[in-house]
Amino acid sequence: MQKPVSDADLKKTAEAFLELGATQASIKLRISNNALHNRLRRYEEQFGVILPKQTKFRNKNRHPEFSVPDLPEDDIPVEELLKHRKRQFAQKAAHEQARKLIPVEVHLEGAIAILHHGDPHVDDDGTDVVALERNRELCIKTEGLFSANVGDLTNNWVGRLAKLYGDQGTSAKHAWALAEWFISEQPWLYMISGNHDAWSGEGDPIKWIARQARALYQSSEVRLDLRFPNGRSVRVNARHDFAGHSQYNPVHGQTKATLFGVRDHLAIAGHRHTSGYGVLKDPQTGIISHLVQVASYKLYDRYARDRGFRDMHLSPCVVTTINPDLPEEHPDMIKIWWSPEAGIDYLKHLRKKRRS
Repeated sequence: MQKPVSDADLKKTAEAFLELGATQASIKLRISNNALHNRLRRYEEQFGVILPKQTKFRNKNRHPEFSVPDLPEDDIPVEELLKHRKRQFAQKAAHEQARKLIPVEVHLEGAIAILHHGDPHVDDDGTDVVALERNRELCIKTEGLFSANVGDLTNNWVGRLAKLYGDQGTSAKHAWALAEWFISEQPWLYMISGNHDAWSGEGDPIKWIARQARALYQSSEVRLDLRFPNGRSVRVNARHDFAGHSQYNPVHGQTKATLFGVRDHLAIAGHRHTSGYGVLKDPQTGIISHLVQVASYKLYDRYARDRGFRDMHLSPCVVTTINPDLPEEHPDMIKIWWSPEAGIDYLKHLRKKRRS
């Protein structure tokens, strides 16, 4: 704990400042320049006086022929810096705590569905734009169907990879125009950034496009608590990629996160451009976790061909229907559909059945 400065020391500091100026006074008193100004500020408050901002003095030890005024510091005082850093940390902590599990109030009665777009790569020559456009329209027109994206909206070649723009038919300018078209109008439940998106750093244009579309956009991951009008709560854990990989199990990362982490009802990821599905039941609570790996709209990839990756692509998206009228331990509360049309037909059936 810092020792309080006495009134006598405050007066001594002020006298030295008035006689010698800030620099020489701090040297004489063997205190830092910041400590000196803190004392001077306290002296003014304590004794109700105002000291001059600059002092004209004759340095008795050096250069008696002239005097040099003290210049203002070239940066903010460390006390102000500390206040700013504390505000920054408080804001960061509040954000990180809030995003651990984001509550989402669902205002529709009955079943809903989420169309999780696999990595779109809207500007890549190997991307199935027909499917991309069709699924976008399904999300816009279908009641109770929400949009989601697991990352890598564009190729976003940067740095040494920027040369790859020469290998594709879509320029960087047109890539962002396509990204804006894809994001606009869809009823986004969530969007997360992938590794390609992250290459933009803090200047990620998707962040600003998503804000205009009023879409929830998070870096790399998002966990949602869907709260239905009937009181049912369904947790969705979406990541661009889960840690862990196995050549024998395409949802190894999701399985690992569920077994050794939180038991969410749905754990879904993209990134690997492969499809996969698994189911786990918690023997204690009865909660059933659906583990999903969604592929990509980028069907033809020279990198995958060069590396010899196997074709494990079922669909560029996956639809998850959620029926909150069923208990969470029911195996069909959540159902997985690789065909978006089939999933939407089931959604319409559930909603029609509930109204009848």
